[in-house]
Amino acid sequence: MSERPTSNYVRLGLFVFGGLGCLLAVLFLLGRQQNLFGSSLPVVADFRNVAGLLVGNNVRLGGITVGTVQDIVLRNDTTVRVTMNLNRTVKTALRRNAVATIGTDGLVGNTIINLVPAPGVAPAIAAGDQLRTATPASVEAMLGTLDVSNKNLAAITHNLRQMTGRLDSSALWTVLSDQQLPNRLRQSLGNVAATTTQLRTASADMQALTRGVRQGHGPLGYLLTDKTMAPQLGHATRQLAGTADTLAATVASLRHQVQAGRGPVHTLLSDTAVSGQLRQTVRNAAQSTHKLDESMVALQHNFLLRGYFRKQAKQKARATADSVALARAAL
Repeated sequence: MSERPTSNYVRLGLFVFGGLGCLLAVLFLLGRQQNLFGSSLPVVADFRNVAGLLVGNNVRLGGITVGTVQDIVLRNDTTVRVTMNLNRTVKTALRRNAVATIGTDGLVGNTIINLVPAPGVAPAIAAGDQLRTATPASVEAMLGTLDVSNKNLAAITHNLRQMTGRLDSSALWTVLSDQQLPNRLRQSLGNVAATTTQLRTASADMQALTRGVRQGHGPLGYLLTDKTMAPQLGHATRQLAGTADTLAATVASLRHQVQAGRGPVHTLLSDTAVSGQLRQTVRNAAQSTHKLDESMVALQHNFLLRGYFRKQAKQKARATADSVALARAAL
């Protein structure tokens, strides 16, 4: 049996030493991560629920790992005490008023403890201090809220579907789908604008009329602002009242004469002979007037008086024209 060369033993030794070195490096890194080889700062915090938290999980401050979980102890049915080993380097950055919360490393990662500095002035943290805790919303609570939101969203979607179905079969949808509706609305708005313009013009005219009445312009302004009009109206009213009284007295006197059977009114109303004479007198007057008209027509056609009548007709026409011109000027 031949002896093995020396180089094989050398290679075997190097391989063994390299493996031991790698193992020591891994042990050193793990121990350093767990604060086994350095000085640590133990602190405690009491939680109501530490679901998913294990010994050795990280403790982070501002997203940086500053320690690990050393121990988890159930003190009673409502309190779980967690002991944390923090690096001594965080003593200058962490205060006693810091708050510890349970979180996760990412969305579905390991459960960790987050240290959140609180506002205000407080002394630096020391070994054995107890930190305050806060209970964030758990994943179960968020999932429960999400489930309720999903149910509400499903109900809202169902209601919207029913509403859409009713809208499709309603008269409102027919009105909204009418292609002539925009033109009609545009025309209606145009009519409203025209009406508004007319109302504005009428309002301006009314204001001008009111202003003229206040200033005494026009017949209405004269009637309402002339101070002498009221006495004149009062005088005219009194005269009208006196005339009415006189007329009433005259009618009463005539009624008394008729009732007493005397006077000219009674004679005219009751004597048939007088009535016949009056009718004959009226007929005679009508015949005389007719004959007088015929005579005047004959005189107008007479060559001796024709010039005179023509001159009289021209004067009457001129007088009529002057009266019309004066009337127009007065208006």
